[in-house]
Amino acid sequence: MSKIIYQCLIFLLCLLVLVGCWDRTELNEQAIWLASGFDVGKEDGLKVSGQIVIPANMQNQNGGSKGKDHFILSDEGVNLGDAFQKMEAKLSRKGFYGLRKVFFIGEELARRGISKELDNVTRGSEVSIRTDVFVVKGDTAINVLNVSNPLEKPSAIAALKEHQQIGGRGSTVFLDFLNAANSDGLRPTIPLIEITETQTGENSDKKESIVQVAGLGIFNKELKMVGMLNQTENQDLLWILGYLPKHTLSTPLRDGNATLQLHHLSSKIKPVIEKSNHITFKVELSGEGTLFENNTLLNPEKKSDLKEFEKAFNELAKKQVLSTIKKVQSESGQDIFGFGEVIHRKDPRKWKDLKDDWDQYFTQADVKVTTKIKINNIGITGPSVLNKNGGS
Repeated sequence: MSKIIYQCLIFLLCLLVLVGCWDRTELNEQAIWLASGFDVGKEDGLKVSGQIVIPANMQNQNGGSKGKDHFILSDEGVNLGDAFQKMEAKLSRKGFYGLRKVFFIGEELARRGISKELDNVTRGSEVSIRTDVFVVKGDTAINVLNVSNPLEKPSAIAALKEHQQIGGRGSTVFLDFLNAANSDGLRPTIPLIEITETQTGENSDKKESIVQVAGLGIFNKELKMVGMLNQTENQDLLWILGYLPKHTLSTPLRDGNATLQLHHLSSKIKPVIEKSNHITFKVELSGEGTLFENNTLLNPEKKSDLKEFEKAFNELAKKQVLSTIKKVQSESGQDIFGFGEVIHRKDPRKWKDLKDDWDQYFTQADVKVTTKIKINNIGITGPSVLNKNGGS
């Protein structure tokens, strides 16, 4: 009998432990961060800003907003921990960072270096590594956080959805950055975002500030930003890395122009290493596409004309990608394409001889680009109306 009582007591104790929610704080009782912003502070310190949700104003019963659904909080400190402590003192609720979607980094801080800031961000147990990150081109993080969007009020949500819309890496940006930061054969990158103005309404003098993705920031081994790519060059990089889900090419052709929407994009990189350690990389890119616009007298229903379209798009893609690679080699000298990782996987012994001076080997390497673009859909109209009205 005593044995049965003893077992029952053990069972009840286990239940108490398994329930485990007696000390939890409900989500609606915490200060939920949507985004964080990091800038250079006074006396070379750090300025931290947060975009924090106002739960009561998110949505009323009729589906409309009751008021502003977020607010911005900011303070400075010698490091992230110091700044966050000062910010927590201004909040009536404990900060919750588990739903934070994005980090914004001011350009000045990015060029100063962000290795110290990463330690705090990655050390917190409730922070998700699957987070989008942006460097604010020519501006500060707090200014981006204060920009609203006509469709998505918080700038954090607007930036995330825009990044997804154009085919960026999205929530893997931070994880990719950390992986590259710990690699010898791949240098880190972070997408750029900038504040720009757009016309609103019929009055051409009335303009509204919005944020838009503006390319890519290139970082060196010390995690300092040392270069930038524009958005077209960024897409070239993503194609080489195998991250690009879609792409649009527009090219002059004959006496007009044409546009192709690409999908099913893929990439292969083949290194050729000579005894003198001179390296040649063969970059092979491919994709299939839909003819989106045809402002020429060519008829894509004709096999010969279709081949001319494909030739023009292949030449354009090859020229653009090769130009991007050469720009990175000459201006920043950082292997953001992962060429070193390709050698590491193919010949680990050879990589040991190259990795310590890889930045130099990368800038001196020859790169050859080939493209294989096929048009598999010409649309439903056949030849252009230009062709129908007298073209041949």
